Amino acid sequence: MRKYKSFLKICLIFCGGCVLRAAQRQPLLEVFANPIVDVAFRHIMSNEEIAMSLINSVVPDFKDNPVTEIKKAFDKIAVSSKRDAFMDFHATTDKKDKVIIEMQAKRHAMFDERALYYAAYTYSHQLSEEVLKRHDWHESLRLVYAIQFLDYDTQRIRGIQPKEGEEDLDRPFIDEVQAHPMREDEFMKHYVMTDQNSGQTIKRGMHLIQIELPRVTSIRALSPRQDNFVERSEDFSLSDWWYCVLKHAEEFDVAELGDDYGNRSAKFIYMPKPIYNAFKMLRREAWGPDLQIAYNRDDLEIEKYSTAIAVERHEGRQEGMIIGSLVGEFVATGKLSRKSLKGIKQNPLSEDQIRAIWNMRETEIAELGSGEEEEEIPEGRTVDDFIAYLKVKGVIATEGEGEN
Repeated sequence: MRKYKSFLKICLIFCGGCVLRAAQRQPLLEVFANPIVDVAFRHIMSNEEIAMSLINSVVPDFKDNPVTEIKKAFDKIAVSSKRDAFMDFHATTDKKDKVIIEMQAKRHAMFDERALYYAAYTYSHQLSEEVLKRHDWHESLRLVYAIQFLDYDTQRIRGIQPKEGEEDLDRPFIDEVQAHPMREDEFMKHYVMTDQNSGQTIKRGMHLIQIELPRVTSIRALSPRQDNFVERSEDFSLSDWWYCVLKHAEEFDVAELGDDYGNRSAKFIYMPKPIYNAFKMLRREAWGPDLQIAYNRDDLEIEKYSTAIAVERHEGRQEGMIIGSLVGEFVATGKLSRKSLKGIKQNPLSEDQIRAIWNMRETEIAELGSGEEEEEIPEGRTVDDFIAYLKVKGVIATEGEGEN
């Protein structure tokens, strides 16, 4: 079925209207679009009521300072003289603070830096020329929020491999994630400029808020196919409903919504009005040909990206199993076999790589095949012992090696 679905999407993209008209005579493979797909996200966010409901309910800072104005036109942000970029959505809060929002389904190196650039651009371009002429122009500066909905879990990132001879742009990010992991129940990051010495923050400057959707637990984002969903949804907050939509919209049955005339089937599920309206906008049967084709093109790109990531994870898991087994072997015996030492010598590891593997959480090490489920690092045995042992054996990477 999945292969057939992908084939139909390709046909919709390359064969245009004739295939689309034929497809419209048949039931769509999904009744509701996936709001993670850029086209679908922009579509529902074009409705002011829906957009304000989503942003105000999922961002805690907007509880007392809600978004009250929607800028429907996508703002162009200059990236270079030859290339421009667009933010998905702009808004203004009750206190006139600025908000820029985007959905990011695919991760790339230096994404945080890119997000910071967009925030800085918005912050530095918020005042008119008339205001800038005043001596007290700076008093008109407003706080800027840059909000990103991410369809990936940064705690599972293993790095984007650089091309040969290029700088590993992902390494600082990977090191930071490993040094400061999120708790299991955390899914939102909130960056603000902070003094490293005193801890004081510039709260009226720029805020980066990232919501990692895969980390939103099932308690907050139940699937409609889970047992007792109807009963449990009665206790949903508006933010719970929004996370449910963002993660599981494609799984809903149209009969669960009822209709505008109050007709309700046995499957009817009560939901707040903004959620109901979002589902109406996500219902693909009501879309025109251009929106259908654009959606299928974006969705196909996400599928191709997900497939590539799955392959990379498989390859990384194989490598991780080897590295993890070496850590497990040393933990258990205090040494490595000749076969293991020979393997490391052929593919040397740097000290940073060794420390990263050693410091992984217990669940991660178990996933990588170390074989240690409890008491991974015996008391008195440290990563420095492991590194010293490898140095004595002459198999640790010199500077410049082991960083691919």
